[in-house]
Amino acid sequence: MLVRKLVKAGQSSHTVSLPKAWIERNNLNKGDIVYLQEISDKELVITPEAKPESPLKQKEITIMIDNKDLSTIQREITSAYINNFSTITLIGNSLTSKVKDIRSMLHDFVALEIAEQTAKQIVAKDLLNLKEISIEKTVRRMDMIVRSMLQDGKAAIDDPDLADSVVLRDYEVNRSYFLLMRLLKSALNHKQIADFFGIENNKILSYWYLVLNLENFADAAKHFAMIFKKNKQAEVVKGIYEKVEKSFTTVMKAYYTADKKLAESISLERPALMEESEKLDPKYSELLRTMITLVNNIAKQVIDE
Repeated sequence: MLVRKLVKAGQSSHTVSLPKAWIERNNLNKGDIVYLQEISDKELVITPEAKPESPLKQKEITIMIDNKDLSTIQREITSAYINNFSTITLIGNSLTSKVKDIRSMLHDFVALEIAEQTAKQIVAKDLLNLKEISIEKTVRRMDMIVRSMLQDGKAAIDDPDLADSVVLRDYEVNRSYFLLMRLLKSALNHKQIADFFGIENNKILSYWYLVLNLENFADAAKHFAMIFKKNKQAEVVKGIYEKVEKSFTTVMKAYYTADKKLAESISLERPALMEESEKLDPKYSELLRTMITLVNNIAKQVIDE
């Protein structure tokens, strides 16, 4: 909360200063009009005059890659993308030895394209217009990909080659995840983005929590597919795996329909599923417990909305 003092201005008027950050965020200048609305005896709302939207400021970042392992470089690129940097420049004498991996990393992000490359530098440009993205459609796309991963992961018991396609689909889930994280963070930082999508901060948080659980669930499904590929005795877990698959499908239905009762029924199934999974070999039970917990997280989200 900001505190201001009233300053007397003339015989019958008083003035109060406005926060600089608020003025800059709303692109206000000397002489601009603001509107005052009295909404109660003790509350006054100040609203800036509507103006044509100004384009978001273009941000640039340089990442030095020398003496860094690939995982560190990948984290820094991910951070730059999510934080809406429009130009990401990677520089270093060791670029030649890492260029293939770095190009692969950049391909993990929607609309991030390599604009320039030399022996010691790669410049990636963001070609994305956030306002062309549908949050709801991207969430549904993640959901449908995860469902297909679950189905083909189970089928990998009989056809091990399917496991490799599950891994590739996890990559697509990750791309959607990073895209939504970027959009949601932009909506938090820029009111015009939030207003365009019609989302308040509490809804931004809700979307963030959902896509985080979807991405983690996809990771677990990917690892399960690899286990099914390598272990011919995986039939022993097929039964509970199918129960978890059904729980996921049901909880997403509850999410789309805002059905708290249906979500509650999924949440109530958790103890029995956890107990059943704990009787299995650790290489199965750990992943199953993770998946059950993630489903329950989404169920609780629906219940608490």
